[in-house]
Amino acid sequence: MEKDLIPQLIGREEIATLARAGVIPANTPPDILKVFAITANQHKLSPFKKEIYLIPYKGTYSIIVGIDGMRAKAARSGLAAGKDDAKFDLQADGTYQTAAQLVNGKHYPTSCTVTVYKVVGGTRCPFTKTVLFREYCPANPPATSKWLTMPFNMIEKVAEAHALRMAFADEVAGLNIEEEEYAIQDLTIESVKGTEQEEAYLHEDYVSEIIACKTKSELKALYERQKQGFENGTKLAALYYDAIVKHGKSLPE
Repeated sequence: MEKDLIPQLIGREEIATLARAGVIPANTPPDILKVFAITANQHKLSPFKKEIYLIPYKGTYSIIVGIDGMRAKAARSGLAAGKDDAKFDLQADGTYQTAAQLVNGKHYPTSCTVTVYKVVGGTRCPFTKTVLFREYCPANPPATSKWLTMPFNMIEKVAEAHALRMAFADEVAGLNIEEEEYAIQDLTIESVKGTEQEEAYLHEDYVSEIIACKTKSELKALYERQKQGFENGTKLAALYYDAIVKHGKSLPE
């Protein structure tokens, strides 16, 4: 029986191809490759389509998938029964903010709450999870990062992934999504709490306004207004300026 669960391991050429494509790290140990191959086989996900891949961190490896793969696996169970709209900054009294409200106020979310539903014994049951933005958003996002351009969408996926793991453990247990990668590697705001990187890149009074700029001229005007808040020559000022430059590269004049 066990033999049937273990797929034919891919050959050296395929391993080299996957390493060049960034699907698996170079020189991944054979036992890790075996676990990865078995996991991909059992979840019916293709590493060659990058539906599933490996990331290394401090001598360990984590298996990463896309949120669509987790949704598909939940749907294939025949028990998935929908999902509520995300709630941001949910309070103890039940009040919360929508993405539109936070965007209008030029604020990042503090938290995101998602509820997914599963049919259990004929009853539609809720599985709810709240996650904190600072525990998943990178402290130093690259210029092309969707955490800069689509922060609400990114943290909603993280909350949904957690809720899906609660509801459909048999289908998606042990899988992480791409949006959780920075948390796995301890590269989030929370991981570098109190550092200048956190303030420069994600202080809501500054970076949310940077992201809201739609043209280079608008961004330049914002910088002229805000730069007085940073002491010239400090690392914090340099990091803030770098954030301005990175966002400006994608903007029209």
